[in-house]
Amino acid sequence: MLRQVLAQKSGMLGAVIVAIVLLCALVAPVIAPYDPYAINMEEALQPPSGAHPMGTDVFGRDVMSRLIFGARISMQVSVLSRLLSIVLGTLLGLVAGYFSGRWDNLIMRLADITLAYPALLLLIAVIAAVGPSQGALIISLGVVGWAGVARIIRAQVLSIKEREFVMAVTSLGGRHGGILFRHLLPNCLSQLIIVFSMGLGMGIMAESSMSFLGLGAQPPLPSWGSMISSGLDYLRGAPWLSLAPGIGITLAVLGFNLLGDAFRDVLDPKLANTGPRG
Repeated sequence: MLRQVLAQKSGMLGAVIVAIVLLCALVAPVIAPYDPYAINMEEALQPPSGAHPMGTDVFGRDVMSRLIFGARISMQVSVLSRLLSIVLGTLLGLVAGYFSGRWDNLIMRLADITLAYPALLLLIAVIAAVGPSQGALIISLGVVGWAGVARIIRAQVLSIKEREFVMAVTSLGGRHGGILFRHLLPNCLSQLIIVFSMGLGMGIMAESSMSFLGLGAQPPLPSWGSMISSGLDYLRGAPWLSLAPGIGITLAVLGFNLLGDAFRDVLDPKLANTGPRG
């Protein structure tokens, strides 16, 4: 599967970008040239130079170092929140698709209500209620994102449970838990991989948006969204303050979207006969 994904030009480009972002997140203390929290007012608002390739901010902190450490925060929030939404959505989608009837109606109506509200407004309401923090943002993103996953898994289960092998296990007295997790769930893994990979870019955008509004990671944590927000007042005189994290967000989202598209082309049976793109 990985060879097929990397055989596509778009998949290879996405994998390279994602690998760079992950490398920055994993080994940020090693590759960052400066301490991202160290304040040096004598070097405040220095333009890009050999000593500071991306300049310094209003407190004299190295923008490149903060950008590298910001990848760690964005990846933590994006991956953990997406995992939470995958777990919640998968469990509820399995129950709705397998048992149908009353459970299906209850879960799907709850999903409809969740999807009816704009995601950003719902996130703002939840975080405003519990208080802004990185942990609250992870939980909020995970709770808000479960509905789309549940609908996808439900559709898969409705199709799979009518197949002969599931009917055979049921006729032999198989328990509901065994059927759900040993027979139905493994056949949904390809869809889960697609949903997870394509949702990481959306998670980065959501984290950056909430941090931009001051409802995500709190200062002095170097979140990409908060870096853009703090640089708006100096956009004309020091555009690198907002430009650097903006480029970082763009590249990270582009990488995950390209990689997610490549996984979809390989794993989605409806696209299997169209061949790789790019």
